[in-house]
Amino acid sequence: MTRASRARRGAVTAVLVAVLGASALSACSTSSAAHSPKGPATPTSARPSPPARPSGTSPVAPARTGDYAAAVHAALRHGLQVWLEADLVKRWREGSDSFDAALVQVGSLAAIPGVIGVKIADELGYGDGLDSTAQVTAFLNAAAAGMHRVAPGKPLLVDMIVPQLGCLPDHQPPLLWSTECTVKLAGQYPQLMLSAVTSYLHLGVISVLDLSTGLLPDTTYGGWGTDRDTAQKYAWSKATRLGWGSLVTLHARKALAHPGTYSESDSTAAADVHTWVDIPLESGASAVDVWTWRQKYQGDINRLLDPELKPNVLWEQLMMRRAHGAKLFTHLSPHSLEVGLDADLSVLAEVFTAVFIAAGTG
Repeated sequence: MTRASRARRGAVTAVLVAVLGASALSACSTSSAAHSPKGPATPTSARPSPPARPSGTSPVAPARTGDYAAAVHAALRHGLQVWLEADLVKRWREGSDSFDAALVQVGSLAAIPGVIGVKIADELGYGDGLDSTAQVTAFLNAAAAGMHRVAPGKPLLVDMIVPQLGCLPDHQPPLLWSTECTVKLAGQYPQLMLSAVTSYLHLGVISVLDLSTGLLPDTTYGGWGTDRDTAQKYAWSKATRLGWGSLVTLHARKALAHPGTYSESDSTAAADVHTWVDIPLESGASAVDVWTWRQKYQGDINRLLDPELKPNVLWEQLMMRRAHGAKLFTHLSPHSLEVGLDADLSVLAEVFTAVFIAAGTG
C-alpha cells in the first residue's frame, strides 16, 4: 500500500528552484511541502510508455484474499466504513493478465457486504508512468469497465496531487512568482493541469476524488508575502470555482504520519491539523484522508500514534476534530500492525470514521 503527501520535498519544488532561481527559493529544501513519498517524479522523457495490452490466454492467479478479507470484516465489526485500496495503474501497465488478476482479487473483496467502494489509483498521473491526458483517460476508462464487471455499482475513488493548486491560483493582484509557478508546472505535469483534471472528472467514472493541493514550502509563500493557510484557501477556492465538487465527492488528503515518536510541539501539531484538516473541511471537502495508520517507508515505520499505540499531541488534535464531527479516513494493511488487528482497529476507530483496507494488488 502506498500513500501520498508524506512530508516530502519532491519534483514540484525542484522545478521551482530551477525556474525561479536559487536565491528566491533557497530555503525550500528544509520545509514540509506536500509531495509524494514515492520521491521525485521520474522525468517524462525517462519513463516508459504503458506496454501494449494484448489479451492473455493464461490469467495470472490472484493473490490470496484471506488476510485482506479478515481485515475488512474486522474493520466492519469496529464500526468503520470500509473502502478497498488497490493500485490498478501498476497492474494495468503490466498488461492484461496482471490487470485481470487484480480485478479478480478486488472483485472478491468488494463482494463482502459492507464494503463501500474501491480506490483504484494512488497519486494518479504523478510519477506512475501515466504522462499524458490520453494515458490517464485510457486507464480510467479501462479501470471503470473492469470494475463494473467484477464489482458492479461500487463507487470508484482516485487520489491526485494537483501541483498547480499550490501556485496561489486567482490571487489578486497576480503575483509574478505564482504566475511562473503555474506556467512551469503545466509544462512539467501536463497530465495534471487543472483543465486535465476537470476533463477526467467529466468522464463520469470517478465518484470520489481525494485531492492533494500540492502546497509549496512555507518559506516559499513567505517570500511571496503570504502563508501556507492562505495558499490552502486559494487552492480549495479554485477547486470549488472549477466545479469539481459538482462532479464528484471531494475529500482532502495529507500525510501526517511520522517515523518513530512524534517530535513536534503542540503548536505545530495544531497548525498542521488546521491547514490540512480544518481549512479543507471549511472549503468544501466532505472528509479528509490522513496517511497512514502504520507503514514502512524509506526504512522507517511511519505512524500517527507513537509506538505501541501510545497517543501524542498530533493524535489528540485529530481526536478533537473527530469529536467535532469531522469525517476522517486512514489506511491499514493487515501486514503492518502495531499490536494486532482488533487492538489496532479499536484505537483507530477512536479518530477515524472510515479506512482504506489494502486489497493485496500492490
